[in-house]
Amino acid sequence: MNRRKFLHLTGSAALATRLNPAFAGTPAHVVIIGAGIMGASLAYHLARRGTRVTILEKDHPGAGTTPNSFAWLNAAGKTPRPYYELNMLGMEGWRRLSLEIGPELRIQFGGSVHWIPQSTLAENLAKFQASLRDQQTLGYSIRAIDAPEVRTLIPTLTPGPISAATFADHEATIDPAATLQLLLRRAQSFGAVIQYPCEVTGFDISSNRVQRLHTTRGPIEADHVVLAAGNGIPPLASHLGLPVPLVESPGVLAHTTPMPPLLHRVAVAEDATLKQNPDGRIVTGTDFGGTPNIQPTRAEGEKLLATAAKYLPALKHAKLDFVTLGHRVMPQDGHSIIGHSRTCTNAYVIATHSGMTLAPIFGQLASMEILEGVDVDLLRPFRPYRFA
Repeated sequence: MNRRKFLHLTGSAALATRLNPAFAGTPAHVVIIGAGIMGASLAYHLARRGTRVTILEKDHPGAGTTPNSFAWLNAAGKTPRPYYELNMLGMEGWRRLSLEIGPELRIQFGGSVHWIPQSTLAENLAKFQASLRDQQTLGYSIRAIDAPEVRTLIPTLTPGPISAATFADHEATIDPAATLQLLLRRAQSFGAVIQYPCEVTGFDISSNRVQRLHTTRGPIEADHVVLAAGNGIPPLASHLGLPVPLVESPGVLAHTTPMPPLLHRVAVAEDATLKQNPDGRIVTGTDFGGTPNIQPTRAEGEKLLATAAKYLPALKHAKLDFVTLGHRVMPQDGHSIIGHSRTCTNAYVIATHSGMTLAPIFGQLASMEILEGVDVDLLRPFRPYRFA
C-alpha cells in the first residue's frame, strides 16, 4: 500500500464529516448490537462524528470475548496480503487512538520477542526461519536476534539455550477489559447510549430495510443496524440475509495478582506466551490457535503459570488470581467478515478474529461505509457473501 493511499484512508473520515451535507440535519441513528471491543470502537468513531448511537448489550459490556483476549496487537503471519494490510492498519489505528485519547489509553508499544530452544526439531527451526523470511518479504518490521539480545530486550527472562529468535519491534499489547471500558466512556462522552441488559428478539423489515428492532426493553427504530455481538451474531444475521459462519475456537489464560514490573514486551516461547498488563498482572497462555480440550480450572491455571515460570522465574512466587476461558470470534475461513447485507441494505456486520488488533481500523472504515455509502476497496475481500 503506498503512502498516499494510506494517508487518504486514515484522514478521510474527518474529511467526509465536513463534506457530507447530511450532517447539517438530524444525525442518523445507528444501533449497534454488542458492547465488546468492536462495538465500542465503532460507537466511538460514529459518535465522534456526531452520529446518534445506541449500543444494545444482551448481558453487560464485556460479557463476551473481549476481556478474555490476550490482546496482542500484531500482523505476524497474517495472510493473504489484504488481511495482512488490514492488521497493519489496525496496529497503526491504535497509535492514532493513543494520540486522540491521550495517556488514559495505556498501550504497551514494546514489541515481541519470540524464540525457540536448541532442542527443537529441525523441521520446527526451518518453519521458524521460513516464517521470518515471509514476514520480512511483506515488509513487516521483524528481525533475527541472538541469545544475548534476547536477554537484553527482556532482562528478567531465562530462555535457556536458544536455536533462533526474532524481535518484532512494532507490535504492542493492551489490557482488553480496561481498553473496552475506556472506549465506551469516550463514546458516551460524544453522546452514545448503552442499554443493558437488552436482548434483540426480532426485526421489522420493510422495503429491504430494517425499520425497527424488537428488544426486551421494547421496540427501537433505527436508520442503520450493526451486528457486532461476536459469537452471538449468527442467529441474528440469519434474519437479515447475512451469511456469518463461525467455528469454535476456545482458549484459556491464567492471570496473576499484580506484580512489580517484569515485562514490557510480549514474550513468546514454544509452550508459553506471556505479557504483563499495566495493572501488574501477568497473563499467560499456551496455544492461540484454539485449545478445545482445556478447561478454565484453577489447576489448569497453576499449570500454565508453572510452564511460564520456566522462562520468568519471578512467577514461581506469583499468586494465581483467576483463569479465563475465551471463545474467539473465528470465521470459518479464518478471515474477517465485514459489510452490508444485500437483502437488508441498512444492516451491517463485523465478525472477526484478531478483533483487538483490527478494532480501530474497522471502527473507522465501517463508519465511513455506513454513513457515506462508500465501498472501501480494502474490505472487499472480506464481504459476507463469499460464503453464499
